[in-house]
Amino acid sequence: MKSFVSLLLCLSLLNAKARQAKDPATLVQEWNVANNKQDIGTLTFLYDSEVLFYGSKLKKQDCIAGKLSIFKKYPILDQQIAGQIKSEPQENGDVKCSFDKAVTINGATKTYASYLVFHQVNNAWKIVVESDLTTDANVEKRKMKAKGAVLCDVDGDGVKEYAYLTPAPIDTTQEMTCLDESCTSVIRFSNKAIPELRISNCLNAVVDILGDLNNDGKDEIGINPQWWTSCWSGYHVYTLKKGKWIDAIPAISTHCNQWEDGVKPVQKDPKRPGYVFIHYSMMIDDDIVTKTKSIPIK
Repeated sequence: MKSFVSLLLCLSLLNAKARQAKDPATLVQEWNVANNKQDIGTLTFLYDSEVLFYGSKLKKQDCIAGKLSIFKKYPILDQQIAGQIKSEPQENGDVKCSFDKAVTINGATKTYASYLVFHQVNNAWKIVVESDLTTDANVEKRKMKAKGAVLCDVDGDGVKEYAYLTPAPIDTTQEMTCLDESCTSVIRFSNKAIPELRISNCLNAVVDILGDLNNDGKDEIGINPQWWTSCWSGYHVYTLKKGKWIDAIPAISTHCNQWEDGVKPVQKDPKRPGYVFIHYSMMIDDDIVTKTKSIPIK
């Protein structure tokens, strides 16, 4: 019995050393075969102790439980790696392997742009990330929605991106004070190629997507900045021009009365291309009234 156990340990050690010598791209193929064979032993060996598993940080045992659940749900599951595996060294020494994964379930095949990230642990490559671009996009959408993000197309490429506002940082130890001198709120976008929009003297705001007001194929953004006091505020309309945010029109003076009456500050002038109607508040004879006029937009 002792000799048999020793033999098993030796074989296990030889197997581990053989895997250690393999590059990540080869291990992707082993991972693929293990999924098709529902080989939990190999998958357990390939995963690190923690894995970012389709957007969720999981312990190895939870990853394996997830795999077992999939195998139970789809006992006849086939996945194939279509085309080449692209290996990309990361700055931290990890290696990202990207590939197309064709998955066939119940006779229907779908292809996913997938990837595994490998990290060296004791001279062996271990999987620390497993996901695909479709899952990543859905995870990002959930994150954006949780931040109160809204859909828009501010760069005019025909693809909707999410926009969300991060409020100005407040100094909770003092009254009416921000941690930064300008009390700046920032609008960021799910498309990282779009520059963030920084709005000073703005504690918080709702991001208004105004549509294409200037007929350039891009959505404009409206912001009514919140401040410590006063019902008066300047409503801003921003447009993206040559990769920079500019004021599409001068700030519109608005009062709480206007907002309570549901009068929006800006809309396209249907009879004059390149012009918009602005609805603004004025003090006349101790009374606050809402006025309207048509002005050009950049």
